[in-house]
Amino acid sequence: MIDWITLKLANDKIPDKARSALASDQSFIMQIAPDGSITWMRPCRESVRSDSHQITVELIGDLMIYGSPARVGLQRVDNVFGSGDPVECANRMIQFVCMVKDIQLPDCTEWTCSRMDITHNYDLGDLVNVKTALEMLRHVEGGRYQVKTKAESVYWSERSTFRSGKAYSKGMHMAYLAQRGRAFLDAQELILCQALLRLEMKLARHFWKRQAKKAWYLYTENELDLEHDRYFGKLVGDVEVTENMDMQDRMIKAALELGFKEGQGKQAAMSWAVIRSEGYQYWRDHCASRTYYRHQKIMRQAGLSFGDFAARNVIPIRRRRIVLSNPVRCWADLRKAA
Repeated sequence: MIDWITLKLANDKIPDKARSALASDQSFIMQIAPDGSITWMRPCRESVRSDSHQITVELIGDLMIYGSPARVGLQRVDNVFGSGDPVECANRMIQFVCMVKDIQLPDCTEWTCSRMDITHNYDLGDLVNVKTALEMLRHVEGGRYQVKTKAESVYWSERSTFRSGKAYSKGMHMAYLAQRGRAFLDAQELILCQALLRLEMKLARHFWKRQAKKAWYLYTENELDLEHDRYFGKLVGDVEVTENMDMQDRMIKAALELGFKEGQGKQAAMSWAVIRSEGYQYWRDHCASRTYYRHQKIMRQAGLSFGDFAARNVIPIRRRRIVLSNPVRCWADLRKAA
């Protein structure tokens, strides 16, 4: 589902009546010098509300609207599940602002996008498993993935202007919102949420400017899901690894698939044994640079993820397989799983 969108409409595309209506309702922040002159002044952000719904609007030359599309235009406003169609989500937000402010604005094809959060929920059975998964993930980093933890959440590349990731317990988050009267779930749904691990990927402004292959509104839900799977696949992976599996055979097969020799596959298996006995950092510090990158490539081909390198033993999250391509997409699926 899409959990956040930031949209911008260029100044010359804002209808005059809409600009006037929005400007007339604006408050301003200003700095006043000792002599009484205004040093600077800028419009405030405005939260457009209707009952529990909220979208933020900024009019500073261009018009910006941003927020969670799962919280507007739907009967349910819990943002646990929602649509993954960017056009539907964006138009829902635009129409919500139009309805509340009584104005007319162009549809989403006239707007640019500078942020979109793609999220999926994974049923791990119970809250204990979710916390175990988060404990493992807080030690996972590799390549450009720089990990950081805050409270119960895990962040990767938090300040990146291209892509960043986040993992957290959706159940704990909804319990927090429920205490403040903002969750709108019944008691059974709050219990069901305790089993959900949420993986959230943010596609930020430089992704849409430099890496997107087409206009943001031309992306399909499936294409956005693939972006999500590619990002988290390197951190979590879909392969279930157990101690009884013959890793050497897998390493040899992976080496041959990559054009390496059988002996190099055996050497990669030995590196994997060192990682499990002494830890990833020990292996990294005592491994030649060329060998390190070659063996890591073979291990990734064999189905291991950065998460597997984070602990000496097979990581706890593997006790319950996370299949990135098969998240829980609605309340009915979650109830069925329970």
